Amino acid sequence: MKGFTRLFHVLESVQYGLLYMFSAFFGGVTLDYIFPRYDENETTRNVLWQSALQCLCLVIMVYFIRYMIKMIPLFFPVPSFSKFIPYTTPEYSGEMMMGFVFLGSQLNLINKLDLLSKRFYQFIYNEKRDKVNPSVSINKTENSDDSVDTSLNDDYNVETQFIPTNG
Repeated sequence: MKGFTRLFHVLESVQYGLLYMFSAFFGGVTLDYIFPRYDENETTRNVLWQSALQCLCLVIMVYFIRYMIKMIPLFFPVPSFSKFIPYTTPEYSGEMMMGFVFLGSQLNLINKLDLLSKRFYQFIYNEKRDKVNPSVSINKTENSDDSVDTSLNDDYNVETQFIPTNG
């Protein structure tokens, strides 16, 4: 009996996960297409308003997708002797699946949020944001000649950053 219950939970998770994935993908691509394209030269105010409006539309879209998907019955029959209770699997709500798919299908929104983040960082700290946590950087020393090739030799300093791990 316990095996049947687990099997039905897996089947329900797969069914609703796939439904949320497809609906979030098509909804996300459509929403990303409707809004203005990412433009690095756009004013901060316009990028902020576009991003806020797109996020608001995402919230509304998630609400309606969840509402419509929950109206779809299970694709498989549940035997009467099973202790499985339909619509109790955590994936039935679809938060995780929709989050990943919406994040991956909203390329313009991701670029706009990154641009806002860079501009905010520049405004607060009055400097540009560099790459996050580079582990190896190669710096040219003062006594090196520009005519030599760029392979690692005595004219280059290699700095490595120790990144501790748990283990």
